[in-house]
Amino acid sequence: MQVGETIYLDYQASTPMDERVLQMMQAASATCFANPHAADHALGWRAAAAIKTAAAQVGNLFGLQGDDVIFTSGASEANAMAIRTADAIAVRAQRTELLVGAADHGSILNEAAQSRLSARHIPLNERGAPDPDRLRAMISEASALVSIVGVNNENGAIADLKAISDICKSNGVLFHADLSQAPLAMDIDLLDLDIAFATISSHKLYGPKGVGALLTGPGMSESIAPVITGAGQQGGRRGGTMPTELIVGFGEACRIISENGETERVRVTAIRDHFIKSLEEKHIASVIGSLEQRHPGNALMHFPNQDAADLLARLQPFIAASTQSACSSGNIEPSHVVQAMGYERGFASECIRFSFGRFSDCKQVDQAVAMIENLLLGDL
Repeated sequence: MQVGETIYLDYQASTPMDERVLQMMQAASATCFANPHAADHALGWRAAAAIKTAAAQVGNLFGLQGDDVIFTSGASEANAMAIRTADAIAVRAQRTELLVGAADHGSILNEAAQSRLSARHIPLNERGAPDPDRLRAMISEASALVSIVGVNNENGAIADLKAISDICKSNGVLFHADLSQAPLAMDIDLLDLDIAFATISSHKLYGPKGVGALLTGPGMSESIAPVITGAGQQGGRRGGTMPTELIVGFGEACRIISENGETERVRVTAIRDHFIKSLEEKHIASVIGSLEQRHPGNALMHFPNQDAADLLARLQPFIAASTQSACSSGNIEPSHVVQAMGYERGFASECIRFSFGRFSDCKQVDQAVAMIENLLLGDL
């Protein structure tokens, strides 16, 4: 995707909204504008019905029912809801600790740090995903919740969700997975994986910003500790008037992935691999981590002896990419994810995450590689 003179290579920060999603939202705005909680008239019923349809579309993408979907303002709220629910359950069960991935998103790490429970970090394996063997050694009767990022937003590593779920189940510990990046990386059946809580985000899958969801496994919905109580909307699980248009767009984005996800992943992988090969053949940069079990659009690249923030600044306004998670962009420290993979701070400061998606193509890749090469040769 190119916006003016800028080639967009930051899909893991946020995906552009699909035109089909926007059309559904516009239609909902015209016909479903009434308060979906207005139970006394037909227009309120219509808005509520549109939300019910969208909930079914979201749930279907993950092998769940619409009733298993709790809409939130985004992934950060859903992550907070999962941590606070585990906190409340743990107090009753007299458990004292949370186990969170060392490379988890800041919204999880910060919420865990503020919990009444003690947070311990699960080390990463050689791919940059939470290590099931290390988790197995850490988990105990004191553990209340294991929370990990299912697909890392910086290094693209896909966690072994089945292995982690089995470890949690055998120890009677709740399992939460932040799956914000997962729908574009793999098919997911949460019932088969037996995950208690899962976080998803609309703007990571070509839907609108400002809406996400916490998905709940069998029997877990009643245990939710809401972050916003409000007037008891969504069965008391999350207060506040539901944003019908955003939710309808979210549902449509999930429907599109349900139909075309596998084909799209193959195409995006080829584009990503072409980018990596082009940079590595020119000895400009090298990819960090394995390409196996990785987000198809992720290319975390190391530029030796180049300050990543300075390099990106000099590439403006021609290329949009990131030195770390967009939610951590105000942090002057190099990526905590790269450092959690075992690399030194200086090495981490030389890494840039490029990410590709639905509207990327090889022409954009070739243009971006040429710009980077020219810049490093002093010609840009």
